[in-house]
Amino acid sequence: MTDLYFEDIEVGSTSRAGEYAVTEAEVLEFGRRFDPRPFHSDPLAAASSAFGGLVASGCHVFCIRSWLASRLEPRPALVAGLGLESMDLPNPVRPGDRLSLHVEVLDKRRSTSRPDRGIVRMRNTIVNQGGEPVMTLVAKLMVHCRGSG
Repeated sequence: MTDLYFEDIEVGSTSRAGEYAVTEAEVLEFGRRFDPRPFHSDPLAAASSAFGGLVASGCHVFCIRSWLASRLEPRPALVAGLGLESMDLPNPVRPGDRLSLHVEVLDKRRSTSRPDRGIVRMRNTIVNQGGEPVMTLVAKLMVHCRGSG
């Protein structure tokens, strides 16, 4: 994979990664282990929930986002994630969905305390096969400058 250094990242640029196929077995395994609410972990109980069926946990969808982000080409020469400014879950993820990640660079600045690194803000949108957003977030990343790592 090609690393994209701070100097190479352009505000307004976009990239995509995907697809990721969500399976019922994966939704159940993740739900039962990490978020055991009935609509994540029990297909029968999920059918009578507000969702009308089994749905993936938001934590699960975030993990899928991380997996997809690691497959961006090129991808930022990441030092570390610095946090999220916002995260929304406008539509549920269901077994059988195929998810893709769309990323847009919002802004960037060189670090004042570590001039060999830069801070980049990126809007991440995960969409399903119908183009509906299922997760949106703004992530802050620390990225290597060219020649630093």
